[in-house]
Amino acid sequence: MEIITIIKWICIVIVILLAVGFVFAFFVGWFYHPFMAVLAVVKWICIVITILLAGGFVFALYKGWSYHPRYELEKRKAKKIFTLRDAVTKEHWESIVRKFSLGTPEAARAAVIEADALADTVLKSMEIPGTHLADRLSNLEPEEVASLDRVWRAHRTRNDLVHTPGFALTAKEAQKTLEDYEAFLKDLGVL
Repeated sequence: MEIITIIKWICIVIVILLAVGFVFAFFVGWFYHPFMAVLAVVKWICIVITILLAGGFVFALYKGWSYHPRYELEKRKAKKIFTLRDAVTKEHWESIVRKFSLGTPEAARAAVIEADALADTVLKSMEIPGTHLADRLSNLEPEEVASLDRVWRAHRTRNDLVHTPGFALTAKEAQKTLEDYEAFLKDLGVL
């Protein structure tokens, strides 16, 4: 059953119960004291209004959620035009690959750090909101970027490399990390 239908039935049941309580309170209160019957009516009217407002708030929140801002990569991909920035990005990527191909641990370390910076620069140029790469990645949806999990793994490797003292990056791990960044950049359409 759809959530809207469930909410409607819950509201109907609540209104029926409140109506029964209102009628009961009015007639019982009228026999004891007429002023108490009026207070009971006012009390039940306030309860009904409060519940209706709370239900309206929940309903508005549910309906409004579909309007929260989302980054839509597919629309941006559809308008893709090869630009000078893309050529510069591709050239930068090729320099990262050349650096990695030197085969030294320092070159592999530098290549991974530069690949991470390149991915961040590309997301900034696409105007993805966030203060750093992790924020920008969290604003993407897995349905929009197939390699999102891979780039998260690569970013964690880069963070370990930079922030963990004595972290040893093997050539195989570095190559896998660079492949993850490459797949991400290809999914974005800049390589």
